[in-house]
Amino acid sequence: MDQDIKIRVNEKLLLKTIKVNDVSEKYVGWLNDYNVTKYTEQRYFLHTSESVSDFVSSKYNSKNDLLLGIFLEKLHIGNFKLGPINWKHMKTEVSFFIGDKSVLRKGVATECLQSVIKYAINKLDLKKINASYYEKNVASAKVFEKCGFKIEGVRREEFICEGKRVNSILVGYIPDR
Repeated sequence: MDQDIKIRVNEKLLLKTIKVNDVSEKYVGWLNDYNVTKYTEQRYFLHTSESVSDFVSSKYNSKNDLLLGIFLEKLHIGNFKLGPINWKHMKTEVSFFIGDKSVLRKGVATECLQSVIKYAINKLDLKKINASYYEKNVASAKVFEKCGFKIEGVRREEFICEGKRVNSILVGYIPDR
């Protein structure tokens, strides 16, 4: 898989492969910000420049994972991850986060996910994209729905979020044939 990927989303947004030199204090700070990670498992870890750099390096060198930064006019504002990719079944998982709170609720995640789907289907020839989200994460639910993902299942009381057990919603995307 090509490591240096660039996907133009629109005139201002670009998705591109994250490299170790993209790891900044701001990026590490997002991962340690409860409001950014409260609906992810990342909230359980203390992230450092070293740990984030190691993660980025492992994804960059992987044949089954793709880590893309969301760049708004050269400013890194979040990430998308495809992977692990199962090449035998031509399927993958997708996840994302927006770290820069100034761009929340402006359609960035939706536009980027639409572009990631096109790349996965047209360039990687994948036939299925899966994801999951905490039931309380209304923003992610809206993004997946707008992008054509369908609810495929519910893992009841799968996670603890803010002291309560919450469901995990499983969604999938299959391109029109």
